[in-house]
Amino acid sequence: MKRTSLYYIHKKNGAKFTEFSGWEMPVQYTSVISEHIAVRKFVGMFDTSHMGTFIVTGFDAEKFLDYVTLGNISGMPDKKARYSMFLNENGGVKDDIIVYKFDVGYYMIVVNSGNLSKDFDWLNKNICGNVKVEDISHDICLIAVQGPEAVNILQSISKTNISSMKYFTISELQLNNINTYFCRIARTGYTGEDGFEIFISKENVIELWDTLANLSVKMCGLGCRDTLRLEACMPLHGHEINEEINPIDVGFQKMINWDKNFIGKNKLLCFKDKPSKKLIAFECLSGIARNMSSVFLDNTKVGYVTSGSFSPTFKKAIGMALVNSKITINNLEVEIYNSKRRIKVVNRPFYKR
Repeated sequence: MKRTSLYYIHKKNGAKFTEFSGWEMPVQYTSVISEHIAVRKFVGMFDTSHMGTFIVTGFDAEKFLDYVTLGNISGMPDKKARYSMFLNENGGVKDDIIVYKFDVGYYMIVVNSGNLSKDFDWLNKNICGNVKVEDISHDICLIAVQGPEAVNILQSISKTNISSMKYFTISELQLNNINTYFCRIARTGYTGEDGFEIFISKENVIELWDTLANLSVKMCGLGCRDTLRLEACMPLHGHEINEEINPIDVGFQKMINWDKNFIGKNKLLCFKDKPSKKLIAFECLSGIARNMSSVFLDNTKVGYVTSGSFSPTFKKAIGMALVNSKITINNLEVEIYNSKRRIKVVNRPFYKR
């Protein structure tokens, strides 16, 4: 398995590890619940260096990204970030991504770790015009700092005016006592809290991690990253979205720019006003539903659980499920340990700061 540059730091701090997309990653240090609560109430940090990072440059970069994503890249202001998706020719979601624009003809894309090689090959296969796609994933590391105190902690160690950054923007980052050839900061996140992602050269990542730890930023693993994103109803590729699921069926219609040509558009038009599925959020009335558990209505299977867990914030079992779009969502049941349990459908997201 692959390891990030922070592996031995995690090990020294007592992390328990798990395999994730071919990486040996920390799943927790103390407990999922304590780390989850730290992010909701104070601040926590995650090693997310397993994610893929591409640089896209060239005179035709904007036109190219408009073609390979379903959203609107043309006209995107400098220093802005945009959540988007790559689709396959059938309209299924190859990956969900964030596109960052630095300047005319200069973009950065963050992709999911399990899709890194696939995405890189697919982008290069579809290159048109003056465009270059470079994979810088092995040269940099990525630390996510999330929680209500993230801005104050990071401002205390930075020369850059982080406090003035708007949500979904990116900036060059100058740190007070760390000199690095590559350092950028984005105000985005995957927890439902205010937070930042720091892209930094791998030679300097341990120094940054130790600096944050000395400021009492709690080390967090993938366990609470999953419970945090579930409470915020943020999708995880391979669960809520995959190449067999189109973005309309999971409620991402508003992201689609129908006025342009993009890969998968023709197939996606078939679902424009008639989704076959719908994504629901639910609370379990007993037990905890897990990924791929079947959902029933009157003893007929109508869907499956995409994500399920215990919510540390609300102290109850929650989940999301993909079900037939034509059914009524009352009186649904989920199969847990070979028995059917009632669930209560609620509005998404469970948590909103």
